[in-house]
Amino acid sequence: MNLKNSNSGKTVLHILHSAALLSPSFGIIQQMQHEQNAANQLGISWEVKMYCPYNINSCYNIIYRDKKIKNENGDKFCSKIIPWIKLRYNYIRWLFQQQDHVDIFLLRYYVHDPFQLWFVKKCKKPVFFLHHTMEVPELTQYSKFIGLLRSILELIIGRYAIDNAKGIIGVTKEIVDYEISRTKKTKKTKFIYPNGILISNNILIDKRKKDIPEFIFVANFAPWHGLDILLKNITESNHQFVLHLVGKVPPQLDRFTNDPRVRLHGVLSQEQIKQLSAQCWVGLASFALYRNKMKQACPLKVREYLMLGLPVCGDFEDVFPVDVKFYKKNEGDIGELINFAFLVRDLGKEEVREMAKEWIDKKLFLSKLYYHLTACDDI
Repeated sequence: MNLKNSNSGKTVLHILHSAALLSPSFGIIQQMQHEQNAANQLGISWEVKMYCPYNINSCYNIIYRDKKIKNENGDKFCSKIIPWIKLRYNYIRWLFQQQDHVDIFLLRYYVHDPFQLWFVKKCKKPVFFLHHTMEVPELTQYSKFIGLLRSILELIIGRYAIDNAKGIIGVTKEIVDYEISRTKKTKKTKFIYPNGILISNNILIDKRKKDIPEFIFVANFAPWHGLDILLKNITESNHQFVLHLVGKVPPQLDRFTNDPRVRLHGVLSQEQIKQLSAQCWVGLASFALYRNKMKQACPLKVREYLMLGLPVCGDFEDVFPVDVKFYKKNEGDIGELINFAFLVRDLGKEEVREMAKEWIDKKLFLSKLYYHLTACDDI
């Protein structure tokens, strides 16, 4: 849907960034809502939609509900596979219906999806994929048979899908290079689009004690978060500290959580996390990204920590320069975590947020991506 900008006379291209998931996590939904809010503030023609079953519990305006699909509770294969097929098929049909008013499609990449391949081959408009991980290495984290099967399917279906896309966008350079290595067409348009967050200047409450460091670790605790590594290292340490775990801890790690230094909070709301973070010195990100064969990442959670005034530790390279005070690479070494905590203790929470702003600003990243996409040849 080409529109004329009355002020400049230039053609305005409309971009749709969409995803489709049976059970989208709160983090993904929030991430996409941040993007829509940033687009609105920038005044660009950018639409964000999360296509999902009608019974998803979310009030965000980016949600597009399929009235014919219900997400069933339970982990049984049959209860998931049929709704998944229906959702992906209906989603692709919906995308085809958007062609008349969308000039560029930006799709959150989904693994081994034949319907996605169908769309990218048949769509009359340019299609770009947005990649958040290196898919095949991540799939191998699942149970041996399922992981092998899914990785083989992705190697076959995914390569053809990427071949047919106009370009590749990844949240890190490492991911972009990986996706380029999967396709025969290595001269594709490519761009790095780091995760970001809307900048807020709210007053941050500081309730930190001066003597005992407190850490907060918020995650769904997937294998690449490396909670097992951290907890094992804690059993071998006699340092004084407090570790707040927010999220569902895997049952196989229960035996490590009896340590009085480890406090379990379960799943908390954003407001509860904000209140808890007021007493914390450092936010913890991930300590086993190598399990996905990755060295680089830019998690939304890190951006959220920084907006709460928390310096961060993780085992990966982020977009930040190596000499910043608010991020420290760490592989779960307790002694190093303690040293870093005392090193940044004198930094005010609002000071940390201010230092990090230019590296986490969603509006800045989105404006660059919009310019890049609309400036591409043959669009």
